[in-house]
Amino acid sequence: MIRLVMLLIGLCCLPVWAAQPNVNLMPYPSSIQFGSGSLDTTSPLRVYLPNLAPSQSHYLKQQLRNTFENVRFSESILRANIIFDVTDSTPIHPSLHQDESYQLNISPSQIRIKAANYWGLNYGLQTLRQLAYQYPNQLPSLHIDDQPRFAWRGLMIDSARHFIPINAIKRQLDGMVSAKLNVLHWHLTDDQGWRFASQHYPKLQQHAADGQYYTHKDMADIVAYAAQRGIRVVPEIDLPGHASALAVAYPELMAHPGPYKMERGWGVFKPLLDPSNPEVYTFIKHIISELAATFPDPYVHIGGDEVKPDHWRDSQAVQEYMQLHTLSSPAQLHNHFNLKVQSLLSVHNKVLMGWDEIFQPELNKSVVIQSWRGFDSLTQLTNAGHMGVLSAGFYVDQPQYTSYHYRNDPLPQKRITLEHTASMQQGQAWQFSITRLKGSPVTGHFVLSPDKRAKYLGYIVIDGRKVIEIEGLEESTQMIRFNIDTWMGPLRISLTKNQPSQSQLLVGNTPYTHQIRPLSQVPKLAPSNFASAPMDSAKTRVLGAEATIWGELVMPYNLDLRLWPRLFAIAERLWSPVNQQSETSMYQRLAKLDKFATHRLGLKHQSQHLHGLATLSGQGDIDALKRFSQLIEQAQYYTRHHVKYQNGQYHQQAPLDALVDFLPAESSYLRQWHIRLASQDKTALYAKLMAQYQLWLNDIPKLKSTFSQSSKLAEQHALLSQHQSSLELGIRVIQYCTGATQIVDLHALRAQIWQHTLRHGELILAVNHLTEAILDGCITQDEQPKQSKNVG
Repeated sequence: MIRLVMLLIGLCCLPVWAAQPNVNLMPYPSSIQFGSGSLDTTSPLRVYLPNLAPSQSHYLKQQLRNTFENVRFSESILRANIIFDVTDSTPIHPSLHQDESYQLNISPSQIRIKAANYWGLNYGLQTLRQLAYQYPNQLPSLHIDDQPRFAWRGLMIDSARHFIPINAIKRQLDGMVSAKLNVLHWHLTDDQGWRFASQHYPKLQQHAADGQYYTHKDMADIVAYAAQRGIRVVPEIDLPGHASALAVAYPELMAHPGPYKMERGWGVFKPLLDPSNPEVYTFIKHIISELAATFPDPYVHIGGDEVKPDHWRDSQAVQEYMQLHTLSSPAQLHNHFNLKVQSLLSVHNKVLMGWDEIFQPELNKSVVIQSWRGFDSLTQLTNAGHMGVLSAGFYVDQPQYTSYHYRNDPLPQKRITLEHTASMQQGQAWQFSITRLKGSPVTGHFVLSPDKRAKYLGYIVIDGRKVIEIEGLEESTQMIRFNIDTWMGPLRISLTKNQPSQSQLLVGNTPYTHQIRPLSQVPKLAPSNFASAPMDSAKTRVLGAEATIWGELVMPYNLDLRLWPRLFAIAERLWSPVNQQSETSMYQRLAKLDKFATHRLGLKHQSQHLHGLATLSGQGDIDALKRFSQLIEQAQYYTRHHVKYQNGQYHQQAPLDALVDFLPAESSYLRQWHIRLASQDKTALYAKLMAQYQLWLNDIPKLKSTFSQSSKLAEQHALLSQHQSSLELGIRVIQYCTGATQIVDLHALRAQIWQHTLRHGELILAVNHLTEAILDGCITQDEQPKQSKNVG
């Protein structure tokens, strides 16, 4: 419920132009002004293109033909009614900090796109394409003035763990340009595979790639295809860790002598390059030379994360090398290694990029550091003078609500301080522990202010992390509920006042076993508990962000389904003005872009979903299975990874062809119901909801028959009984809301809903979250939640 309340509150933050007709654009432009009249696009359209490189002109023409049915190209600007106006020349390859701004003007007689260069022209055309899909015959008169908020707007694709064919990567590039993303970070090597074909070291592709790798021609093809769309390609070769595949091909380069075999498991492994061996640097020199010949972008990513130092500690040669160079720890040795790699890159005018772990004071400040550890790490490295790119909160290999990614800004707009918490020392504190399926429990405490008029309502401290402010509370006579965003995803605590042990804790959509108990006093906080403030100059060094699609649970046949359409929402966070915050508007526009991406961009997220369901259903009722698939979701956070680990299925050869593998990150169908509950007259919705729940209930016999015919679905047969009970419970809730029945114990009813929300393997019956939202909207006045929100 509180999530829906916050969606509505977000509407007040929209800029003035949002009062105008809402065009379904993503990312939304910086400025849009509507005029009068419209342009008829059913008549022949004559296009004038300026003098551009042949590949660029070819791409613009291709895009125009795909947008309008009848276009002709004219060499006379006077006869044209679609005019591309460019003021500067444009290189073949895009670069960081290039001018990407554009102006798009549509009048009843003409379309004009004006920009400094080809990159801006292309982005103006991408906006025009989205408009033309929404208004296929009459384009509204308007003027758009647009430019990006961040210069680095990327997607990292992991081709190492599961090989991704070239055509699938090109398809993602087609989606990226429409979303105005401009960096493909290509993860080419890891423990489970080396996908970069080397001329100097052919054993890499012969023995460490399972026959699946990219030739130089393949990679050059991707670079050219991306450049045509204004997208830079940054290759990643993991050094010195995540090197198990490299170790299979060239064990003599490793700190431990081997022998090695291909790593099939997922995780962090011990093989490391030997920094004391001169041949290692010869190897890196040749690999960099080959990268430089294929990838024109100045940045080369070396990974550098998750270095387990065991083999360095066990190697006599490495220990002697450390003594010779006065290196007292593995961290210092790692930094020493990175400095050497940096010098080898500089020979080719390449700039080092890596993950958080490469950060050391001795590194050149030109080094770009990508943060998977979060805002605290990003602040530290940018305060130290490095440029930074955020990826924490944008891990799209995890199923998460799109709204979670949408709230994740590379430049947080505010932060809680020690002074802010001083007024809450008289509040009530609770200690909590969350049991994870893999790894140690997540522990900490939270504090709620007794004065709901206070500027700050509360805060939460997760041990080992910084204080997070609680910005919104929902309170009834029996329960207090709040949401916060964490590295795990959105965390929702529904605290039962008199029985904390009966509370619910959700990570995303997934209930987690936990313990909550009251504390007799509020724990004291120290300055170290609070996030450091970014310097004003450091803010300019936050280049932007990258979404990441790690490959453990991703195959080519569900890659699009994992990425789209939610990448449009992430792209909007990186392109559009900071005050573009309405999650309701985002979801409504995303639903339109979902169709556009399928019909105009050729993305396969919808077809991958439907093809997977069709394969599973066999001769069963595919329509009933489609409806069922809209009511369930993948368990969010890393829950699926951890379940597979527990079941011995956390490895490269585990099948990824179950029902859960063909589901989107969240059910857009259920999301639209949640939005309607928050924004429409509920009484009018109850009849529609009752009809829907009854339809879903009527599907149960069809689903049982379908499941019995499929070996893969049969594994989830027990889920249907729970699903049937969930729907019957939902009907009871709607009957209560319409006054058809009386329910004495609402808390017991809510507890039943929570019980039905429990995880089933890797799946969640997400319809139960809708049922609880229905209950939240119609409980009696005595139980009506009282929303509080800070006023700061």
